[in-house]
Amino acid sequence: MTPIPAAKIEHITGVWLFGLIAFFWIFHGLRVAYGALRLPRIKDFAPARDSDCPRISLIFAARDEEEKLPAALATLAALNYPNLEIIAVDDRSQDSTGAILDEFARRHPQLRALHVTELPNGWLGKPHALQRGYKESAGEWLLFTDADVRFAPDVLRRAASLVKERAVDHLTLFGDVEMHGFWETTLLTFFGMAFHLATDPYRVGNPHSRAYVGVGAFQMVKRAAYEAAGTHRRLAMEVVGHEAGEDCEASGISELRRRGAGYGGRAVARRGGKYHARGD
Repeated sequence: MTPIPAAKIEHITGVWLFGLIAFFWIFHGLRVAYGALRLPRIKDFAPARDSDCPRISLIFAARDEEEKLPAALATLAALNYPNLEIIAVDDRSQDSTGAILDEFARRHPQLRALHVTELPNGWLGKPHALQRGYKESAGEWLLFTDADVRFAPDVLRRAASLVKERAVDHLTLFGDVEMHGFWETTLLTFFGMAFHLATDPYRVGNPHSRAYVGVGAFQMVKRAAYEAAGTHRRLAMEVVGHEAGEDCEASGISELRRRGAGYGGRAVARRGGKYHARGD
């Protein structure tokens, strides 16, 4: 029997290895795409009636956001929700962010503006600001968001319907992202694709899975679940950036797509499970 040359063996091995890698990514990509297509859309949930609207505390931190803050605040003022408090935390801003928040609070009593002047030891800025907002809140549900997010008027009513119907404790939304120019569009599109491949959002709805996902633009979590997870105190030194609480795993998570908080996307719900926080 003629022995197979070493070069040919290496070639065959390389082809098989490349084929297995390609098969894995094709299979995984199709699996993620299939799961994403099966996620329900938030626009398919009817706005909740007043009697079905639990109290929501909308909380965000703002630091040097004078450019984008007014447009975001205008959409908060237009929210059609009967049982809402808005807590804005000015985190040591050097521009007119604090003054903008104070003026908005003067004209809109549902908003309270808090001001952080010094950062305590053992905290990073954003986790501390969100923790401060939580301590001043009274809502059954906490909605953590970012200072530059623009909301659709009835998105909170639809979110209330979704969490009630799916019996979930945590809802996170993807909205529409404003993209300008070729390279920004390319980068953000690639990031979105990579995010879905990495998180496999459809598995989040499986109560036997430890998969979780969070997007800082819209993190609506039941107060009891947030407190059971340890609040932002558990993340005091975590770099959460624009993710208001993505390192927390709650008993239920839903995911949608984004323009601030619009109707472009889909949702997945999860029931049961324990509450965890990364960094234990």
